Amino acid sequence: MSGQGTFDQYTTIQWIAAVIVAIISFPIGLAVPIYFYIKSNNGTAAEQGAWEAWGVILAGIIGIIAVELGGETGGKIAIAIVVLLPILLIVAAVLGSFVLGLGGTAGAVAPVAAAL
Repeated sequence: MSGQGTFDQYTTIQWIAAVIVAIISFPIGLAVPIYFYIKSNNGTAAEQGAWEAWGVILAGIIGIIAVELGGETGGKIAIAIVVLLPILLIVAAVLGSFVLGLGGTAGAVAPVAAAL
């Protein structure tokens, strides 16, 4: 083989990850392996770097849009969003619980103070 097959332009791990994403987030996740297949058939997958491929795998349709619009930088931004979003949601939930008065100790002290 000359190494120019449809599945040769992305690594085996990237194809496996794309299929896992497709299975987990079916039917919308099918966009990831379809995107890889189209890029491979066009021969433009060889121009993509690892940041772009993993940005598409991890961020799905948003990653595809980011990579098509921003290239490697778009891939990095998509990965950053996927990594930082859960952290920001946890921080927001903790801060929100304190704002609503659910995270402090004031509620636990009030019954003890009333008993004294």
